[in-house]
This record gives sequence, structure tokens and C-alpha cells, in this order.
Amino acid sequence: MRISTRQFQQTSINGILERQNALSRTQEQMATGKRILSPADDPVAATRIHSFKESIGILQQYQSNADQVRNRLGSEEGILKGVVDSIQRVRELAVAGANGALSDVGRQSISEEVYTRLEALIGMANTMDANGEYIFGGNRGKTPPFVKSADVVVYNGDDGQRRLQIGPDFFVDDGDPGSDVFMRIKNGNRVFATEYNPANTGTATIDQGRVDNIMAYTRHDYTISFPAAGQVLVTDDTLGTAVSGFPQTYTPGEEIVFDGVAVTLAGDPVVGADTFSVKPSSSQDLFATVKRLADALGQPSGLASEETKAKMEITRSIAELDNALDHILNVSASVGSRLNSVEGQVFINEDTVLNLQEVMSGLEDLDYAEAVGKLNRQMVGMQAAQQVYLKVQGLSLFEFMR
Repeated sequence: MRISTRQFQQTSINGILERQNALSRTQEQMATGKRILSPADDPVAATRIHSFKESIGILQQYQSNADQVRNRLGSEEGILKGVVDSIQRVRELAVAGANGALSDVGRQSISEEVYTRLEALIGMANTMDANGEYIFGGNRGKTPPFVKSADVVVYNGDDGQRRLQIGPDFFVDDGDPGSDVFMRIKNGNRVFATEYNPANTGTATIDQGRVDNIMAYTRHDYTISFPAAGQVLVTDDTLGTAVSGFPQTYTPGEEIVFDGVAVTLAGDPVVGADTFSVKPSSSQDLFATVKRLADALGQPSGLASEETKAKMEITRSIAELDNALDHILNVSASVGSRLNSVEGQVFINEDTVLNLQEVMSGLEDLDYAEAVGKLNRQMVGMQAAQQVYLKVQGLSLFEFMR
């Protein structure tokens, strides 16, 4: 078999180029620190590495979501702490204002501070987060959620809660709508609420009452009246009939019990005119509670009946401030629980990412000791191929015909 000079040269050059490519690839591997530079290097490992990178990317997005939730909930937690402090201060002012020895000037001063606290509470409820969204606006983060309209605070947000995924099967609410936090607080004793008739002209009072027997409680509306001197009548407004056992003898300061309800009446009512109501507890917003207290504290001395109503308002406000305080503390506890859950999931995500990176590193990272040995062998082979090519290229038959 004859090999032409051209064929020999082409074959030799191709061999040198192949060795040069292999040497260049090894040098590139050493420069990048990666064993796999393209899927062709190890298709199976390349597929696994791609899958790991996708998983790490998803986990990093979870971490980004967790950061957002953590920031929002952290802001809410701080605001709720301020709200709790304000409620506690308002309650202290209410207790101080209930002192019968206090002058009109003293009560007016307390009333003004309560109004100031009310404005502060509205301001806290309209707090924005770092992204310029209102924390308590629900899904309407760009609109101030609480707006004063005349003497009433109106909620302009919605009931929405944004849920962000921070783990493979873990979703967390990144906040609470203002309707749940500030607007839906049970009045009265949280089962039923007592109320005086604004038209009352006597000095009779009613307390917040208690549940005597929850199994007997009907959730009906009742009216308490005084049909004759020394008598008290309880009418079931839902049924339109008098409650069994009534009318009874009215003894100021003694408790009357009916249908699982127990209330205490005191003072002197106007017979045939003054009435009180007992109804199931309903939702009342925090701002209305504080405003009613401020209004009652600002009421100047005058008719005994009006002073009696103001005292009942103050007493009622103290009870409802306690309800509001419990409610806000429950919301705050929920926020704290979610923050703890987020922290736990962040640690899990970080640990998972680290494990995936370690496995991926084992697949794609270069073994430098092995690569150096390979590089040396390739360089020696390259030099040998070049030297052989040079020597063989110089051979000719004429060298043997001298």
C-alpha cells in the first residue's frame, strides 16, 4: 500500500490538531474548574446538573418570597405593637376619666388626649410598607384603607390576603386585611351587648352582663323596661312576648337572669319610659370605640341622666377596649407564628440548596490533580507528534541514493 506525501501530511496534521483540541479543552476545564463544558462531555451528568440548577432556581425564588413575607409581617408586627400600646394608654385614660371626683376640665383634657390617640391609631392603620403599599389594605394596596367620613372611619380596602409560596408545599399570608384587624371586634362581652336607650331620662344603669348558661342562651333580642314602680320586665323582641317569670321585683344593684343571660341594673329609672336592650354581640371597629369614649369624656356636667349615660359609655368603653386589646394581641400572635414558620422554612430552603450544590459540585467540578496529570500527558503526546511529523516529513529516497 502506498501513502502519498499529501495524504501523509494531512493525516499527521489532523492528528496534531486533534491533540491540540484535546489539550485546549483540558486547559479550558482547568480555567473554569468545570469537568463538563457541554452536554456531550457527560450526557447523563449534564441532565442531572440541569435538573439541580432548576431546583436551586425555584428554591431561590422561594427565598425571595420569604424575604418579602418576612419584611411585610415584620412591619405589621411593629405596627400592632404600637396599636397595643395606644389601646393600653386609652384604657388608662378611660379608667382615670371614670373617677367621679374629676372636674369637667380634667375630663376634657383626658378627652383631648383620647382624640389624639384616635388620630394616631388611624395613622398606624394607614401605614405603608417599603414598596409603598398600604399594609392593611388587603389587595387594594395603593389606596388608603381608612378614611374619616364625618365622624365615622370608613374602610376602603378589601378582605383579600396575598399568599406567597415559600416552600414546595408551603404558602404564607403576607399580611392581614384591616377589616379583620380593626373593624371586626366583638362588642359587649363578646356574646351579647347591653345598651341604654338614648331617650332615657332616669339614672338607671346596666352593666355589660355575663353568660349565666350558654346552653340556654337564645341569641334573641330583648328589651328591659320598668312597667310599674318597683317592677322590671324583660320582653323577647324576637318572639314578641314577655320572658317567662317577668315582670319581677326591681331591686337596684341585684342581678336579673333570663334565657342564659345575667345583667345587673342599678339606679332609678323613669317608670314606663326608660328602657335597655340586650342583643347578640356584633362587630364594632376600634375607632368607633375610641371615639365614643372621647365623646363621653368630653361631656360636661349637667343633667343627672346625661352624666349617667356618660358614665355607662366610659364603663362600656373600658370593656370594649379590653375586647379590642385581646383581638389585636391574637392577630399579633398569628403574625408572630407566621414569622416563626417563615424562619423555619428559610433554614430548610438554605439547607436544601446547600445539599443540591454539593451533589452538583460532585458531578461537574473538575478533579485538578487528575486534570494536571492529563494535561502533562497531552502535552508530551503533542510534542511527540510534532517531532515525528518533522522527522518523517524530511525523509526522501534521494537520501539513500548517494
